[in-house]
Amino acid sequence: MKREELKEHGLSEEQINFVMAQNGKDVNALNDKINGLTSERDGLQKQIDDRDEQLTTLKKSAKDNEELQSQIKQLQDENKTAKQNYQDQLAKQNKSFKIEGALRDAKAKNIKTVLPLIDTEKVSVNDDGSLNGLSEQLDAVKKDNSFLFETDQPKPNVTLSNKFSDSDNNNSGDGLVDRIAQRMQEANE
Repeated sequence: MKREELKEHGLSEEQINFVMAQNGKDVNALNDKINGLTSERDGLQKQIDDRDEQLTTLKKSAKDNEELQSQIKQLQDENKTAKQNYQDQLAKQNKSFKIEGALRDAKAKNIKTVLPLIDTEKVSVNDDGSLNGLSEQLDAVKKDNSFLFETDQPKPNVTLSNKFSDSDNNNSGDGLVDRIAQRMQEANE
């Protein structure tokens, strides 16, 4: 979102500052979330690497003991499973972030309201990061629930004034009001 775009839409400088401040809050919150998740991911990856290294060292030092070897093998298998589960969780989270971004791009008024209408199991993330299977669902949701999305239609420009015109003789003023008052006066006589 750029200031120039907002100016082109006729917003005042005060309105632009407010919109940019609100957008900044949203962007900062998302950046904080991304940074937190990235550091959590890096920390967990380091823990897995440390465990694998410890198991390798332990395996080398305990070559004679078969029971210890089987325990080490079991721990290695558990670590592989944990690593795979972690990678699956990251992929699912990445897909969720991409779907939410696509809904934002589609101008959904409330992402949490639109998201349950999308079958996320049918959506997949391609190697290039694009989503496959979302556009068809999104089009169907827009068709059935268009009120959940902002439209690009310009808002009508309505000008209110306190001037009335009499369409019969194009006199400006309160001709209609005058005629009603005249009829009421005649009815009272």
